[in-house]
Amino acid sequence: MNEMAKPPVPDLGLTQRYPDIGTGPVDTAIYHEPAVYAKELEAILRPSWYMIGRVEQILRAGDFFTCELPTFGYELLICRDRQGNVNGFHNVCTHRGNVAEHRREGHSAGLFTCRFHGWSFDLEGNLKRIRDEEGFFGCDKKKMGLRRIATGVWQGFIFVCPAEEPAQSLEEWLGEQGADTADYPWGQCTQSYQWECEIACNWKLVNDSPAEVYHIPVLHPNSAAPTMMASGNPMGRLLDVRIRGNHRTNSHYSVAGEPKPVQKLAYFHAAAAQNVAGAARDYPPGINPTRSPFWTVDLIMFFPTLSFTLSAGMYTAHQVWPLGPNRSLYRQRVFVQPARTAAERFGQENTMVEFRDVVMEDFSTLERIQRALDSGQIREFHYHDHELALRHQHHVVTKTLAAYDREQAAA
Repeated sequence: MNEMAKPPVPDLGLTQRYPDIGTGPVDTAIYHEPAVYAKELEAILRPSWYMIGRVEQILRAGDFFTCELPTFGYELLICRDRQGNVNGFHNVCTHRGNVAEHRREGHSAGLFTCRFHGWSFDLEGNLKRIRDEEGFFGCDKKKMGLRRIATGVWQGFIFVCPAEEPAQSLEEWLGEQGADTADYPWGQCTQSYQWECEIACNWKLVNDSPAEVYHIPVLHPNSAAPTMMASGNPMGRLLDVRIRGNHRTNSHYSVAGEPKPVQKLAYFHAAAAQNVAGAARDYPPGINPTRSPFWTVDLIMFFPTLSFTLSAGMYTAHQVWPLGPNRSLYRQRVFVQPARTAAERFGQENTMVEFRDVVMEDFSTLERIQRALDSGQIREFHYHDHELALRHQHHVVTKTLAAYDREQAAA
């Protein structure tokens, strides 16, 4: 019998695999209290690593781009030096604090020159030239280079850590989650598209939104539900949840439902259709770990604020930037393989628009939830078995903050 002919109903029992996380209601204070957010900045957010770009953006020596870390108010300069190293600096001229490089991206012949007073820095961040240097009082150029930020590369992604002295290397922070997903063909999807939006809600609510599918039949009846809840999965349950330390993976179920006419045309031509069951299953152990034929995507979470939606022909990076106890910036960057034909490009665009619409439907609830939290109307959350990822995030946050409190008390 064809294993695809009779889809099984995904089972309950995910949470009981992780007894330390518990099953009771959880306190909602971590979603809105300013004092909690202030501690999160130091205990959780500052020590973490953040994906800011790809190595393809700086292929040659002298190539660079600038970017911001909105949570911390930092502007960065990322470049490749003549030895092939990827260097990260605070984009702040050491004369009086203007940006050392004003362009968003480009190529430097070897110097970044501040457009305020003309101080120049090389590709290693060294201060090379002070205009009218003799008029200064004992400046030591060797001590006045651009301030470095910890920088690392994993699978072509460029990461930085805002901490002065990171407690973990990038490899340590990625942990088992990084090791188990390293062999995914990240580098094949070299075309990308990005959009962003600011949301009046806590950063953890943004993480929670795509991390459970209990809401799929109700919130997404015309978008995600036809594939994720049809034929054997009426409640839209997950295939699996795997927890790896602070990180986690959700494996999503899908069946080959009957697409709409435009979807049928798009899926036929797309190199990126993700809502199709029976996709490739020969991936590394961290992706579709159950090897289910009903798998469609994995949501790979790197706590606290980075996740990837991985599928057979594309992937999407979700970066959440906390801006306060009830404000967040969300950035989505979709990576696809370069389209070979206009028809493939149409298929990719359709898939990206469908995915964007699902995300916007998710976000439509968040500001309402935040208002209920801020006004004290809801003080506990009650989680379904398949909302395990939300319970796990709450567990990690409260555990980390408790450890931080103990460290501060002992200091």
